[in-house]
Amino acid sequence: MQELILAIAGLILELLVFFCAGSLLTRILKMKAEVTMELLQLEYFYAVAQNQHMTRTAEQLHIAQPSLTQSIRRLEKELGVQLFDRSKNKIVLNEVGLEAAQLAEDYLKREDFMVRQIQEKAWQMRTLTVASYIFNLRKDLVSRLSVLFPERNIISEQLSSEQLPLGLLQGRFDYIITEYEIDEPNVCCVPYVTDKLWIRLNKNDPLAHKRSIDINDLKNEKILLWAQSGFWASYIRKQYGQIVQLITVSGEQEYYDLIDAFDIRAFILDTTLSSAPNRQNRHIYVPLSDSAAQKTFYLCCQTKNERYIPQLVKK
Repeated sequence: MQELILAIAGLILELLVFFCAGSLLTRILKMKAEVTMELLQLEYFYAVAQNQHMTRTAEQLHIAQPSLTQSIRRLEKELGVQLFDRSKNKIVLNEVGLEAAQLAEDYLKREDFMVRQIQEKAWQMRTLTVASYIFNLRKDLVSRLSVLFPERNIISEQLSSEQLPLGLLQGRFDYIITEYEIDEPNVCCVPYVTDKLWIRLNKNDPLAHKRSIDINDLKNEKILLWAQSGFWASYIRKQYGQIVQLITVSGEQEYYDLIDAFDIRAFILDTTLSSAPNRQNRHIYVPLSDSAAQKTFYLCCQTKNERYIPQLVKK
């Protein structure tokens, strides 16, 4: 009988422990739910803590002051503590608030780091898209990105200079090359290359001895132009189209074949000199004296991608 009583007592004790523990767990979960803070509340609190001024913070956050005040009051209620000492025209962090502000700063930094890491991983997995109006610079950028990201697909598009900024801002392009800097928030632009126009001549050409050539020295002469040179093709047509006779071809190979076959004079770019064929060293290159025939081009991207810029512009 005594053993039975002890067994029943032990069972009752186990049941009491079980139900008490369950009750305690329920209370803990309820408390946790009551103090669950929204990230936005934490950001509002940290902004107020920095400014210690409701009106100024509301203007900075572009929200109504009553909404901001209500958010801070709700946060204090959920935490069960007062974070600010308030007077008629003043709000100041108290001792608890100072500690909370430091913890909030640490948390928001970790949250920002986490978001950046996730975005970085997603960015590394998707296809890269670059665009420019200039074929050879676009080709060069694709080559550099391929070295930097050997396992990623890279798409290249040619668009007019006017269309490039909008494509970048809308996220259609990761990197673009333009002949001007883009003055927009969250856009980074750095000099990519300085390019200039040269004239390709046969060594026996009457102008071959010159150190530079004035475009008027070529008046009414036939000059070959590669249409895919983008900005430069437009510049040449606009500035020199009434002075020289332009022979325009669209294919790169066709362009070089004509030069070799007929020793015809041709516009050529500084950035393509090293890759231009020069069989038996029959050709020389003389720069144009026109100061406007030299242009700095810029590599632009959204600031979230600017960390790769130093590697892309490295010579």
